Amino acid sequence: MRRLLPIVLVLFASIVFGESIADLRKKAVAGDAEAQTTLGLRYANGRGVRKNDKEAVKWFRKGAEQGDAVGQYNIGLMYRKGRGVRKDYVAAYAWYRLAAYSGFKEGSKSRETIAKEMAPEQIAEAQELSKELLNNIEANR
Repeated sequence: MRRLLPIVLVLFASIVFGESIADLRKKAVAGDAEAQTTLGLRYANGRGVRKNDKEAVKWFRKGAEQGDAVGQYNIGLMYRKGRGVRKDYVAAYAWYRLAAYSGFKEGSKSRETIAKEMAPEQIAEAQELSKELLNNIEANR
């Protein structure tokens, strides 16, 4: 029975959480942007792994920098809330703007919401930052 327990737990985790963490990590390390973002979500929510905001930010950033809109949105969220990184509305706005540009509707809504809490010069700075981030993403494709 003791030998079966680890196998049962892995099967249960795969059913409940989707891919195993090992498979997801292998894809993420290989550069799969969607897997990187999904791994970030697992760390952010403690699903199948111990919750770790810094590790979530690491994986969100990897996916976001490859153009993954969900990763861009989620790293924006982490900056907005100060989870795993220092709270930074300029960075949050910039990542939300990229998520919106990439077609993620929640990015537009979140960008509009956070803009209400920012000074005009902060918004201008965030817009410049988002242009730099986009240029880097496009240069690395």
